[in-house]
Amino acid sequence: MFNLDSLSLKYLIEENKDFFTGAVVQKIQMLSKREILLSMRNLGENRKFYINVDPKFPHMNFITCKDNYFIKIPKEPPMFCMLLRKHLEGAKLSSVCAAEYERIAEFYFDIYDEIGSMVPMCLSVEIMGKHSNVILYNAKSKIITGCVHNISPEKSSVREVWGGIQYIYPPKQEKTDILRVSASDFYNTEASDISNKYYYFSKGLVDFILKKDLEKIELFSTLQNLAVGDSHIIKEFWAEQIKKEGLNIPECGSINSLIEKYFSYFVMKDLIQTRKNRLQKILKKEYKRQNDIILNSDKRSNYLSYKEKGDLILANIYKIKEGDKKFETDGIEIILDENKTPAQNAQCYFALYSKGKKAAEVLEKRKIEAENNIKYLDEILFSIENADRPDILDEIEEELSEYSDSMRKQNLGQNAGKKKEALNIQNLEYQGFNIILGKNNKQNDYLIRKLSSPEDIWFHAKDCPSGHIIIKTENGRKPVTDEVLLYAAKLAKENSPMKNNAKASVIYTKRKYLKRPPETHLGYVTYREEREIVI
Repeated sequence: MFNLDSLSLKYLIEENKDFFTGAVVQKIQMLSKREILLSMRNLGENRKFYINVDPKFPHMNFITCKDNYFIKIPKEPPMFCMLLRKHLEGAKLSSVCAAEYERIAEFYFDIYDEIGSMVPMCLSVEIMGKHSNVILYNAKSKIITGCVHNISPEKSSVREVWGGIQYIYPPKQEKTDILRVSASDFYNTEASDISNKYYYFSKGLVDFILKKDLEKIELFSTLQNLAVGDSHIIKEFWAEQIKKEGLNIPECGSINSLIEKYFSYFVMKDLIQTRKNRLQKILKKEYKRQNDIILNSDKRSNYLSYKEKGDLILANIYKIKEGDKKFETDGIEIILDENKTPAQNAQCYFALYSKGKKAAEVLEKRKIEAENNIKYLDEILFSIENADRPDILDEIEEELSEYSDSMRKQNLGQNAGKKKEALNIQNLEYQGFNIILGKNNKQNDYLIRKLSSPEDIWFHAKDCPSGHIIIKTENGRKPVTDEVLLYAAKLAKENSPMKNNAKASVIYTKRKYLKRPPETHLGYVTYREEREIVI
């Protein structure tokens, strides 16, 4: 992954300068501690400006495609968000610029205090890898009002950043402006040293330009044009990086759209993976709990021996005297309570047998439940691994929460369906047929209960977890062709653990032949009259 370089930042600002100048900040939100969303209005349109200072992918851009983002506003905004709202909501953006040679964007606002005096404020966005930050300071006195994260003397001996001290720029790099060097000086520079010797040019950008195999004079001219304002190579660079990730290049091809497409892909990918890891960690803990139940159920006491001892006492009761402490017959030693009669000792052993038998029945029942729970957890694990959108992970997380509640109450399925059903189920169209795909157990259950008719066709991978697939047949009025059946079967294979197998079996039957037994897990069904397709 490439970081946002100073040239791309410079051109991004220049490309949107008309909108920035005079824009009014209408709303400020923080999606996380390092993500800021500014809602602005200017030139008769509303736009959302996204700032991310996460060390893994610091960048900024206008949001043009909502599908690239998962915008979830926390219930309690961070303190820095409240600070920005206090100072910048309703403020007018007077100017914006990129600091010379730096990956720093400076947004200058005209703000009026309680007595009507104009106070110039600057929101400085520093895109500097692990040192990325957003800092609000008084543009006149240079005193910092607040920042996303403080940098104390313990964290850095070079530069401190926290509220109440003066804002200073980061230390300048020891580089040269390529516009201020002669061609002969440039020719003496090794190609591998260009990014280290001259401002603006990141190593990735230089490597991209060197692939063009330009002569020295052409390379020098190209780099100078880039520094002056020729942005087409920057666009080509980001377009190539987008293409390498297997993504479609935005049609408009603006610097903003290219940066948005590239970085939003990594933000979404990281968000999904982080949430997957968290859910898998919860599952791992639950797997251990269920396996412990199975192991403990196998450690049963030998309760049958109690019945045998009781029977032996009764059979030999005439040989046992009151006060005896033990009795031996057929090589079996039986411990007796000397304060009880032989008959009472026999009854004590029968009581232990009865208690042990009940305990064994309970343990066996718990073992069966635990084995069923593990199969259910396997399905959830597959759903997590197969999830490609945050909203699907939301549904899985809700399902896990319901599962945990049912475990606590020892009443499986009790809470299912009580929450509002607003599931984003995927719909596909093939040869005029509507095909519905469930990505997790909540979607599968909803698909079977609410979205399908008795004559619709249901598909599922055989003997393994998979998404449920329904072909809508207008309740039997629309005959399904073999080609459509094959397409749905392939779809079931792709949404199962067998997607990379050379061969896989898929079963299908009519929806009316499905049944969900009582007190079973979400998404579990039995079926009959099924047929099989081998893909």
